[in-house]
Amino acid sequence: MRLRVLGAVAVDDRPVRSARVRRLLALLAVRPGEVHAADQLVEHVWPAEPPRHADAALHSLVSRARGVIGEDALLTRPPGYLLQLADADLDTTLFVRLVERARAADGPAEAAVLLDEALALWRGPAFAEFADEDPVRPEAVRLTELRASAEDERVVADLDLGRPEAAVARLDPMIAAEPFRERRRELLVGALHRAGRAADALAAVAAYRRTLADELGLDPGPELARLEAAVLAGTPEPEPPPVPGPRPSPDPAPRFPSSRPADPGELVGRDEALASLAEALRAARGPVTLVGPGGVGKTSLARRVLASVDELRADGSVVAELATVRDDAEVAPLVAAALLAERTSGAPAPQEDARRQVLDALHGRRFLLVLDNAEHVAGGTAALVEAVTEHCPGTTVLVTSREPLGVTGEQVCPVVPLETDAAVALFARRAAAASPGFVLTPGNTALVAEACRRLDRLPLALELAAARMRALSPAELVERLPSQLRLLRSPRRVAERRHRTLHAVVDWSYQLLSPGEQALLDRWSVFAGSFTLPAAEAVAGPADGPEEDPDGVLADLVDRCLVVATLDPDGGPTRYCLLETVRAYARERLEARGEADEARDRHARWAARFVAATGELNGRDTDRRMRAIAGEWNELRAAVDHAAHADLPLAATIVAGLVHYADVAMPPEAFGWAERLLAAAPEPAAVGPDGATVFAVAAAGARFGGDLDRAGALLERATALLAGPDDPQARHVAFVRGECELLAGRIDASAAAGHELARLGRAAGDDRAVALALSNLALVAAYAGDGAAAIRQADALQRWCTELGDPLLAPWASYAAGEVRTETDPDAALALVEEGLRLARDVGDRYALGVALVTAASLRARRGDPVAAARLATETLEHWRGAGNRTHQWVGLRHVVELLARVERDEEAAELLGGLAARRTGGQAYGADARRLSDLREQLVRRAGDAVVAAAEARGAALADDALVDLARARLAAMTGAPAAGGRHEDAPTSPARSPQR
Repeated sequence: MRLRVLGAVAVDDRPVRSARVRRLLALLAVRPGEVHAADQLVEHVWPAEPPRHADAALHSLVSRARGVIGEDALLTRPPGYLLQLADADLDTTLFVRLVERARAADGPAEAAVLLDEALALWRGPAFAEFADEDPVRPEAVRLTELRASAEDERVVADLDLGRPEAAVARLDPMIAAEPFRERRRELLVGALHRAGRAADALAAVAAYRRTLADELGLDPGPELARLEAAVLAGTPEPEPPPVPGPRPSPDPAPRFPSSRPADPGELVGRDEALASLAEALRAARGPVTLVGPGGVGKTSLARRVLASVDELRADGSVVAELATVRDDAEVAPLVAAALLAERTSGAPAPQEDARRQVLDALHGRRFLLVLDNAEHVAGGTAALVEAVTEHCPGTTVLVTSREPLGVTGEQVCPVVPLETDAAVALFARRAAAASPGFVLTPGNTALVAEACRRLDRLPLALELAAARMRALSPAELVERLPSQLRLLRSPRRVAERRHRTLHAVVDWSYQLLSPGEQALLDRWSVFAGSFTLPAAEAVAGPADGPEEDPDGVLADLVDRCLVVATLDPDGGPTRYCLLETVRAYARERLEARGEADEARDRHARWAARFVAATGELNGRDTDRRMRAIAGEWNELRAAVDHAAHADLPLAATIVAGLVHYADVAMPPEAFGWAERLLAAAPEPAAVGPDGATVFAVAAAGARFGGDLDRAGALLERATALLAGPDDPQARHVAFVRGECELLAGRIDASAAAGHELARLGRAAGDDRAVALALSNLALVAAYAGDGAAAIRQADALQRWCTELGDPLLAPWASYAAGEVRTETDPDAALALVEEGLRLARDVGDRYALGVALVTAASLRARRGDPVAAARLATETLEHWRGAGNRTHQWVGLRHVVELLARVERDEEAAELLGGLAARRTGGQAYGADARRLSDLREQLVRRAGDAVVAAAEARGAALADDALVDLARARLAAMTGAPAAGGRHEDAPTSPARSPQR
């Protein structure tokens, strides 16, 4: 005998020392005489991680194996290798041939000799240490079952030879080893009756009946009942029951491959999840189901937890891989094969017997059964799990699936994507393993984090992406994600086919959906972020059938982990979101369907309806409307991007509907959208009926950007598009005009625009327009020097806004009441302005917040608190820069100049003063404000000297805009670390350089 695998792998009865050589020989012996592809051999010889130069490593291993078994036995045949041995040189082949000859023998005596010879070949479990591994396992199971059938046939040979007592003696240990193998019970009853022991035969039947009833709740089969009736009737020497065995010839395509997966290795960022899962398993009274999207790491968690719950698997554990089965009917047979192979006896059974085999194998055992990847056979898995839970209380069942089973007592444990830090750490480790030169640096960490975000922080996706670091930089990877899912391919040959590309991971889940569900998922991929049910219904379009109800489909997709649902703790609408990887896949499918433009059209029309219903920021619920618009910003961006080239007037309607929000939140994007639409229009009228408002939005953006001349030109174009002086769009034009005129120092023109806005607002019942007009007029009065009138108007405005209860008007009313008092009552002014600050923060009014910050910083400086003033001024500069607001940034910087002068940082103040004088954006100081700055320069010259001030001004004037702001922030940072200066310098101005802000 040259090669022996019915037991430990040996050659010429000598053990093979190398485990790797033993594994290779075992793999080749599964199908002797057939070529095994080299890549498949690598996949199974190195199951944890293939060597870097896999072909060379395999060639070296084959050479070593030839040294053990002989050059003539292990041949090279493209595309791999084959084992060529005579029947007598391989124990599995010889065993099968001997059993075949025994079944064809002329009589029982010859059959007995042949069967004894065949059974003597066994020295232990088939393939020994490799019996649980693919692709060895199915063959090990087949040979083990053939051995059991041969043992049964050997008992029949004894009976046929008239040796019933020998048969009984042979059966006793066989039954003890497998008490629920009914065929052997039948043989025992027949043997006892032939030996004249009818009472023992009936006792054997009764004992088996009790065992089945007590432990499995089952009754014996019909053959045993027939034998019992024959014994009771005294029929002499009943014929032994037939012992049909499995086909002994090799099965080249085993139907139920399953495996005990290898240890998953280190799990990054999963300590808490692992501990929670172990606790859930210990406390479980029913199945525990790990639920999560494909690639999130459910299988890895299930594998790792086996080592944490030894007390639950005192009698063993098995992982049955369900991904290989095709339908519900194959679940029980596969699990039966996995369990019976674990016990080194038994084989896959037909569906009608498999459930019974599973219950047999698990009954009375402290066992942990893991059913991995059950989503595509959830029905069959649920039925089997319910039976195991009911009949085998000692067995704990852990299921991994992309959706819950929905069985009684199920405990669902969601597996969520990694936290960002853990995702970055995992990516970095895997990238370093794939490309040893890769390290996280300050320059690439943000890019890696963005790649992790685009991959939904799914461990499998991160591992696939990290492997690309051999050929791509993090920036190049980010550029390609998540749209190029096929780019992410596993370099490991051992990866399951459904995990070899990220595209395949998503496709596995997608193919489990009905056609209607697939169509809706594809259409919902046009959403850029999260969405509500009404939005989903709008984009879904007309349903082809009742099964396409968006509400029900969304719930199903959430259960299947293709869509994430987020509940609003404050009672708002539930929001839904496709994973980035799912969205990219579904968009591919949508394009392939030819439905992409239609779905995006519906999405843009929904966005226009949403803005029409929500964008009017007037009334007591304006803060809710603000939050609603902010929550849909990603969708509005996507809608404008599509409609800008598909339906320009529709895009204009969306942008025009955001006119209030744009002024409150100052999103630079909104102003950019307006400019983009105007640039795309061949003529102003082509923008559509909302064109005047779009021009006003663009003008508002130019005003914030510091280009007041362009803002004025855009307002003229907007005026030309108005249908008349009472056109509703005229209110938006008048408001922006009043702002621009005030910033430019044209007080009278600003007042005229304010009065026009008030008239239009009253006529339309637009309280917001009236309030903003009155606020503007109060500030105009203050800047014109009529403080008493300004205070009267501001106080009246504050009382009226309190009555209105509009949360967006309250910050402006408080700010205006404080701003007009800065000259006459600084303490009261500070209290009012800081109240405006608080209210603006509460409702998210960025414009009101910014102007209030400027005045609060100035007033704090006047009160002799330069550290607090510096902190507020720093926040002011960062606030305006974040909003892209150059105009008000320079206003805030004027106050920084004053603050530096107060604490005698004269040269630093002169630097900023020179930089401000050189700016060509934003409104220049005028009136009293300009005189104060002039006085301030004179004071700096008196203290520091003309040459020092002039040199400092020249340095500031040479700086670019951002560099000037950075310089101011550095000067302020130095102040906040210094002791507060006491009091004012005697030469410092006695009032703040208050610049017009609105």
